[in-house]
Amino acid sequence: MRTATRVLGLASSLALVAGTAAAQNSNDSTLNNGGDVVFFYSSPSSGFSSLAFPPDINGDLYWRSHSGANMMNDVDGLIGAAMEIDGYYESLFDTNWSTSPSFYARSHGPALPDVGGLGNLEPAFFQLGLTTETVVLIGPSGFGNPCTIVGTLCSPSGGSCAAPGFVNGYLVDIGLGATPGLGVVLPADGTSASDMATTYFVTGGMTSTGSLCGSGDYDMQDVHSTDETQGDATGNGINPNGGLQLAASGPIAEAINSMAEGHETWRGNIVNVVADTFGGGAEVGDNGGGAMNGRVLSVGGGVATLGVELRDLNTALTLGGANLGIVGASLSPLPGGFPALGGTLLVFPDGLFNSTSGVWQAPIASTTFVFTTEGVMNGAQLAIPTTAAGATLHIQGAALSFLTVTVDSTNAVTTTLIP
Repeated sequence: MRTATRVLGLASSLALVAGTAAAQNSNDSTLNNGGDVVFFYSSPSSGFSSLAFPPDINGDLYWRSHSGANMMNDVDGLIGAAMEIDGYYESLFDTNWSTSPSFYARSHGPALPDVGGLGNLEPAFFQLGLTTETVVLIGPSGFGNPCTIVGTLCSPSGGSCAAPGFVNGYLVDIGLGATPGLGVVLPADGTSASDMATTYFVTGGMTSTGSLCGSGDYDMQDVHSTDETQGDATGNGINPNGGLQLAASGPIAEAINSMAEGHETWRGNIVNVVADTFGGGAEVGDNGGGAMNGRVLSVGGGVATLGVELRDLNTALTLGGANLGIVGASLSPLPGGFPALGGTLLVFPDGLFNSTSGVWQAPIASTTFVFTTEGVMNGAQLAIPTTAAGATLHIQGAALSFLTVTVDSTNAVTTTLIP
């Protein structure tokens, strides 16, 4: 069964890119408020090798999903109603660094509602087998033991093993290439036809006991947040956008407070929702972005707030802040979109949109959250009254060029407000 161990401080930060410009197009959609634990799965782990094709859909795995409505909704001038994954922001840990760890295989493909009707959006291959999924195989990392880089991370200091109950590893920014089309292009028409899941396949044959450091030889990538505060939109206490499988158990929906930390990065600019559920401050990921409460926000406590973050690294770097980020929230979508100043408006410009876009605007600035430069515009947190419960907000942004007076619009996302 899946068990957890704590994450010891990262020894080093690496960027793996295909050319120096690869990461410049990456825009993060974190959807978690920071990692808390890292999981072991079966021991020995159930699955194929990290380079096997196709991957083992009956082995240990976990996923995060996005619906057409809450993420996969964009019209790009080059690729139409589509979005492109151009990399990943994730961790790679190992319990025995006498062998270098490998990255888990992963797939991107269609998602379907779970057959039990709980409200979970799961990889379609559970019901249909593999169909149109794109499989990404990264394989061996070649990384060396973090103990040789930061000896104090290890026990004893300068030894080769992490302290008992902890693991060592690396935080990694992976780029799939700087040229449009080198990543994974997925449909994004804002409907259920664009529902998608990113699935990580745990490498088979790994053990979690014995060996050099007492925890076997286990490559670990499933760092998880376990304190998400998203509202219970399904009424079943589950996260609608995450889950796991233990060997051939079939899909298991995650608890509502749980979400994988590793996430996709996107070539085009995107909008993230950043929310505060209980008045303790907005929940953000380790590398910026928002958490799961940005998808479903409980407003019954009377202290909830909502803000936004527009991510557009490419223009932040190439134009040096010459673009203005603007985001607005509407009560209505605009199916199919409407051309506007070179972009596509996907939400209706109602009174709410006009008022929020007047507040949520600022220059897109180069920002460093952890170790890579990001292009970011942060919009202020706005108070959400309890009377707003029951509404769904449709949110979209754009980068307005001061030089050409044209816009590059983002995807459109939704935030459901519940009591």
